Amino acid sequence: MIRESQIEELGHLARELASVSDRRAQLHEAVVERIRELGLFRLWIPRSYGGLELDLPHALKIYESAAHADGSLGWAVMIGAGGGLFAAFLEPGGAGEIFGRAHAVIAGSGTPDGRAERVQGGYRVTGRWRYASGAPYATTFTANCIVTSGGAPVPGTGGEPLIRAMAFDPSQVEIISTWDSSGMRATASHDFQVTDVFVPEARSFSVFTDVPRDPGPLYRLPFGVLTELPVSAVAVGIARHALEAFAALARRKKGLLPHATLAEEPTVRAQYAEAHARCCSARALLDAVASRSWESATTGRALTPRELAEITACSVHCVSGLRDAVLGLASLAGMTALANDDEFARAVRDLEALSAHVAVSPRHCASAGARLLNVP
Repeated sequence: MIRESQIEELGHLARELASVSDRRAQLHEAVVERIRELGLFRLWIPRSYGGLELDLPHALKIYESAAHADGSLGWAVMIGAGGGLFAAFLEPGGAGEIFGRAHAVIAGSGTPDGRAERVQGGYRVTGRWRYASGAPYATTFTANCIVTSGGAPVPGTGGEPLIRAMAFDPSQVEIISTWDSSGMRATASHDFQVTDVFVPEARSFSVFTDVPRDPGPLYRLPFGVLTELPVSAVAVGIARHALEAFAALARRKKGLLPHATLAEEPTVRAQYAEAHARCCSARALLDAVASRSWESATTGRALTPRELAEITACSVHCVSGLRDAVLGLASLAGMTALANDDEFARAVRDLEALSAHVAVSPRHCASAGARLLNVP
């Protein structure tokens, strides 16, 4: 079992190397190697393939703890571990090839920016995808594609184009170094592309339409839940880091009052208290939602549409509230909040970058609200 002290030790290493990782736009090799040694990329791989198959609440705590140390570290652990879910949807032969490796880790994209032409025994795939976090150290790449036959999209059960994910070996993939962001710099979320690559049927799957082949309760949860809650957990960790870094800054930086620090200014104290309360509230809400979701999975009860809407709304609310709270503190930090190597400034940038992820976009609140209101 992974111990909290091991996550803390990894976090210290990531913080020590954060400036180097940011400049290189990818985690330092020593950090990646330690993640592998601790088995953090195997948290959600089924036990049948040598994974840990960790329960949802426990995994979220690990994601939060890693992100509390460093935003890029938390994101890398969360994304790398999340790819383990795919093993439950692949044919055993394909899953064994991909996840049976000791250091298996997935990088990929959920946007269907590829075409997979049906051929005998599988598909011929061409496409280019964005934001494949962890691309430099991935052992497998996955990407969603529109399935075609004779060049025309194959309809799914509802008439929409059929979308399936394809798994590629690194030798079949060209990584395109495009990642140059202000936040989450060390995640190495580069583009990648393939051209006319054959993918056997055993390496094709869908987390949305396929029935999981593994009976574990983790794999009964909808993929949306297993995306929204982990992203939110990373946001909580980054926000906690930001609050701690701001507190240290406020105690040493001179403010507007003569001979007084920022921490002695009433406005700063009030804003910090509000930000702290928001972080505590978001953390408690996430814990409650995760516990309720896991209970439904372990009892074999499917989450209702209303419950799914609540999870979406809570995730968006948590992340947007944390972002607003941390940006409020940034407005009081002066030019320090813009410094490349400042710890607080890095956390601010990381949280802003995370907030742009589609899984926690405020655009989802409209559909969630419609479900909660029980209207079309």
